[in-house]
Amino acid sequence: MMLILPVLLGIAIALARGGSLRNLTTAGFRGMGAIMASFLIQLVTYAPPMRDTALVRQHGGAIFVVVLALMLIGVARNWDLGLSARVILLGLVLNTAVVVANGGHMPVNAAALRSTQGETLVQEIGAHKYAGRALADHASLLLPLSDIVPVSIPFFPGMVCSLGDLLLTAGGATLAYGVTRRPNRRVGRVAHPVALLVPGTGQLVG
Repeated sequence: MMLILPVLLGIAIALARGGSLRNLTTAGFRGMGAIMASFLIQLVTYAPPMRDTALVRQHGGAIFVVVLALMLIGVARNWDLGLSARVILLGLVLNTAVVVANGGHMPVNAAALRSTQGETLVQEIGAHKYAGRALADHASLLLPLSDIVPVSIPFFPGMVCSLGDLLLTAGGATLAYGVTRRPNRRVGRVAHPVALLVPGTGQLVG
C-alpha cells in the first residue's frame, strides 16, 4: 500500500500535466519476469492461511531472501532509466542487507508497530515470524535500517517502514511520474553508434 499510493499519485500528477498512459505501455521496462515472480511468490506464500503453514514457518526467511533477490535482479536491469530507478535499487539493497543480516526477516520496532497497527499484530508477529517480519530485540542487527518509522496515512491503515521503504516509495513515485509525463528515452534509441552517409556528399558522420 505504501508503494502503490505514491505511484498512483505520481501517475495522476503526470496525467494532469499532459502526460499519457501510453508512455507507460511503451516504457520498455526490463526484468519484469523476475519482478512479477517476486510478487507472485509473496502473494502465494504470505497470504493466509499459507503463511501459517509449517513450510512457511520453517523456511519463510529463505523464501523472503529469494523474493528480494528476484526483485533486485529485475530492478537492476532498469539502471539506465535514471536516478529514480537507482533510488529504488538503493532502497532494495538496504532492505535486503537488513533481512539477510537477520536470518531472512526484517526486524520491526514493537512500539512503532503498536502505535500504527495495534497490539494484535504485535502479538501475532511475536508469536511466530511470518511475512518476512520479526519483532526487533537485542540480537537484531542493522536496527537503524529496519522497520522503525511509523507512518500514518489518512483513511488507510498505518504502517511501520524502513529507510529502504522510504527510498522505494520516493523512487517509485518519481519514476512513475517521469515515465508517464514524457516518452521513454529508450524508444528509438540506437543500440550502437553507426556511421551515416550524408546523401550527395560522400561524407560520413556519427
